[in-house]
Amino acid sequence: MRSLAMRRKLFGFSLVLPAAFFSVLLISYPLIRTFWMSLHNYNLARPTRMYQFTGFNHYATLLQDIQFWHSLLVMLIYSAAVTVLAYTIGLCAALLLNRRTRAVQIGRMLLTLPWAVPGVVGGFVFVWMFDASYGVSNYLLNMLGTVRYRIPWLVQPDTAMFVIILAAVWKTVPLNMLTHLAALQSVPGELYEAARVDGASIVQQFRYITWPALAQVRAVTILLTTLHAFREFGQIYVISGGGPSRATETLSVQLYVEAF
Repeated sequence: MRSLAMRRKLFGFSLVLPAAFFSVLLISYPLIRTFWMSLHNYNLARPTRMYQFTGFNHYATLLQDIQFWHSLLVMLIYSAAVTVLAYTIGLCAALLLNRRTRAVQIGRMLLTLPWAVPGVVGGFVFVWMFDASYGVSNYLLNMLGTVRYRIPWLVQPDTAMFVIILAAVWKTVPLNMLTHLAALQSVPGELYEAARVDGASIVQQFRYITWPALAQVRAVTILLTTLHAFREFGQIYVISGGGPSRATETLSVQLYVEAF
């Protein structure tokens, strides 16, 4: 039995090995090449020319740059806020839509639309929505009597950060919802029936059945959401351009500004 189990494992590894080899090759070579370039005074306009080796001087200069640390802090705040909000809203949406009705199917379809919208297009939508002159956000707030003046959303640092976080959450919630919805539908219904027979409340069913069942999906979803927030560029650049006064400039935006 041990020999059979070992042969099955080796067979599985042999099937995965070619894809794993090419994946590592496609990732490692550009990474090593870029690191080697960073140790030189390199000019992308003349890539074939030999340049002076500088060691870690570029990294030392970067670590002494105040704007780098500011962009890093902005990125951490942005990524943490997007991950927490998108995960919470996506999980709640999955719990609400974990039913088999016509209305629920329509709700699922509508909630997955933001994930299909390109980031640049979504960015322009939020620019129009939060425009200080004709944006629908100020119109709704004035109609509800919440504010008496037009809020310059993209001019003030705090409100600009709120807008780019809101846009990212709107874009990322469908991923969190779909992954958790697939995990919820794989949980046997007999577990909930037995829990109800034993007198377990809805909160207890969620704590002892639903939450443990989502452990693996939860880890993968949080990882994907965080990585997506870390590398986000297009939507942030379209909405705020890193402004005002670099208040929303993440590392990806700073990289673009420094390069071009």
